[in-house]
Amino acid sequence: MQVRRVCFVGVRTAHFDATVACIRDALGFEQAFANSGWAGFMLGSGQRDLLEVFSDGEHDERLFPASVVPSGVVIAFAVDDVVGARAELAAAGVELIGDVVWADELFKNSQHAGYGWCFFKMPDGNVYALQQDGLATSPG
Repeated sequence: MQVRRVCFVGVRTAHFDATVACIRDALGFEQAFANSGWAGFMLGSGQRDLLEVFSDGEHDERLFPASVVPSGVVIAFAVDDVVGARAELAAAGVELIGDVVWADELFKNSQHAGYGWCFFKMPDGNVYALQQDGLATSPG
């Protein structure tokens, strides 16, 4: 596998509103979306690269593992083929968390075809992710 860049930073926090306001207002990030308990901000590194903030009550395992509680950070690395990269992690004995999540299936929107991610745990106990943006390679 070849990691292309850091493409996602996710933060779970008990101080959701204040954290979102700080990222938006003090740091000047462009807000991509805002939902109850989940907000995203554009990173300058890629079209779908995001800094996302999750409230401590948001526990959709497909978006952010519940094992990162009550607060914590997840960093994702962009790869061309998330399925192949996940298989490489498994072969190396890395602890995997769940299956690959495909955004078009999760959000029921074909515009997200080929965009997917998976979570894994490093030996230090921290959770990370691999992410395929779908622009270079489609699943299958």
